[in-house]
Amino acid sequence: MSIISFLKSKTFRNHFLLALAAGIALLWFSLKALDVYTRHGRTIEVPDLTDLEKEEAQELLRKMNLRPVINDSIFDDTRERGSVAVQNPIAGAEVKRNRTIYLTVVAMLPEMVAMPDLTDLSFRQAQSLLQTYGLRVGTLEYVPSIARNAVLQQKYNQGSIQPGTPVEKGTAIDLVLGTGEGSNYVNVPLVIGRTREEAIRIINSSSLNIGEEIFLDESEENLRVYRQSPNVLETSRELAMGSTVDLYYRSEDEFDFDEYRKEVLGIETPNLIGKTPWEVVEILEENMLILGEEVFENNVSTQNARVYMQDPDFNEQPTIFRGTQVNVWYKHRDEL
Repeated sequence: MSIISFLKSKTFRNHFLLALAAGIALLWFSLKALDVYTRHGRTIEVPDLTDLEKEEAQELLRKMNLRPVINDSIFDDTRERGSVAVQNPIAGAEVKRNRTIYLTVVAMLPEMVAMPDLTDLSFRQAQSLLQTYGLRVGTLEYVPSIARNAVLQQKYNQGSIQPGTPVEKGTAIDLVLGTGEGSNYVNVPLVIGRTREEAIRIINSSSLNIGEEIFLDESEENLRVYRQSPNVLETSRELAMGSTVDLYYRSEDEFDFDEYRKEVLGIETPNLIGKTPWEVVEILEENMLILGEEVFENNVSTQNARVYMQDPDFNEQPTIFRGTQVNVWYKHRDEL
């Protein structure tokens, strides 16, 4: 029988169809077996492990047929030591059984840093250096000295602390500063609507201390200043250097700060066009606004300088918030 005749025969056709069916069945069975082996389509949702103790997080993951691995630790004085700070994959991710979940935990032992030497630095320099070292400003104490706001002494636990002394990261360092010559009274800054961190930094930078902190909402997340005492919107805005300012906080999660700021802090944008530099300062202080960048074009003298442009512009932005920074540009009065 020729090859062509064999290929056309019923016998070959039957054997070919049987072989094809067997091949398809074998492929189907292999795919199903692979699905069973890899648990195809069956995933586990990763739980939120943030702030759990590491032992608790590890036990929970093992019960869910996931593998916990602690791969790093960080220092964070706002969290419980030994708790989970970061996880990878994140909470809610869908993963397969036996997937490794990497955990970053808060270090049990505090991270230590060497105390820097702040003596004779300005307060702003000292504040910046402390932040670089992971430390923070504590209580500001002012004593008579010709050097205004210069650091005369650095203290910890009511005693002096020498440069190079090991201290825990996050420690508050108290500073003794000079009052300088002349008045030792300073303006109280307006911090309503500011975050807690911003408010503390601004008040310290104004040579004042944080007094009592009152939290008005149940949540202590996303805090902003709701009220301050003394209230610069109602009372005198001057205090002796080193005095305290009390802060009342509300959470953005529970309170509409946008509406509140419009109601409490909104004012008409002042028209500064044609004003002298001294008039600008006076108007901004009266309206509790901040003088930002001053540009004197063509080196015009302050005596002859007059404002010809401002930002924000009173025409384009008729209302602004108290505490807004205003930039001004000057040119010679004869050019107006």
